[in-house]
Amino acid sequence: MSAFHFDGLVWHWPIAIYLFLAGLSAGAVFFAIMLKHFKLAERAYLSPFVQAAALIAPIAVCAGLGILVIDLTKPLAFWKILVFYNTSSVMSMGVLVLLVYQLVLFAWIGSVFSLPVNKWLDGRFYLLTKCLTLLARHEDIITGVLVILSLSLGAYTGFLLSALIGFPLLNNPVLPLLFLISGLSSGAAATLLGGVLMRGNPNGIEVKFIHRIEIPMILVEIMLLFTFFAGLILSGGQSQVAALNAIGEGFWGWIFWGGVVGVGLTLPLAFNLWMKVSSDRKFTYVAVTASFSLLGVLLLRNFILYTGQMTGV
Repeated sequence: MSAFHFDGLVWHWPIAIYLFLAGLSAGAVFFAIMLKHFKLAERAYLSPFVQAAALIAPIAVCAGLGILVIDLTKPLAFWKILVFYNTSSVMSMGVLVLLVYQLVLFAWIGSVFSLPVNKWLDGRFYLLTKCLTLLARHEDIITGVLVILSLSLGAYTGFLLSALIGFPLLNNPVLPLLFLISGLSSGAAATLLGGVLMRGNPNGIEVKFIHRIEIPMILVEIMLLFTFFAGLILSGGQSQVAALNAIGEGFWGWIFWGGVVGVGLTLPLAFNLWMKVSSDRKFTYVAVTASFSLLGVLLLRNFILYTGQMTGV
């Protein structure tokens, strides 16, 4: 059986990229909000890490939605999904969450960066200035809604796959939580990588704050992965077959143990622990650790998508 072409395969790698980008966007904006409210307050717009998250989050979610539209093979008919919602369809409800999330995301960015943008406008474009001022005045409400939507979007990436009830590895209640945590992890990594590339201080309070959250988050992700596969193996039958096929020998077994567990979880955890005890964080440490985390989450999405479709009931 080929790793990328086999009977029963319906969803290919573009769906994995879409799920990766949606989770990354949700994670990036989640950590930008955490940075603003716990560390940076009104000066958040000056931080290269918040600036990076404000760029990454909308670009990632728009790119992911674009990939989804193209992959549905009828891009000109996609507007129907945006107009005619089906409450019993996970895909339809996910698109609704995605659209509302984007609107609130842009409103939040407008509220956080209203001060520098209004200064730059200097009285020009009166309506735009008034709109940004209004958004800034209601930033607390916008932030609360955006936190809920970002967590919903992160979990949705797992719900979308778990709705495929004919595949025991995908139809797993742990999957939405696993994808939510790994999505937050990728968002944290993208924010760190973007921040240091935009000349943010690799030893600054933003990096230390995110790294403190990343360590327990990686441990939770490892625990969820263990629970995910232990539950399948102990269930017996086709669930056990699906789990052993996925993490056993072969191409996807190597991807799981070497890419997801080794590069994506073990190395970032080791580097984070090293940086925690080290007195000084360097650009290379931060950039390499973040890159490993991003690669691990991307491999996890592809691993789950492909191996999940290999064994049906």
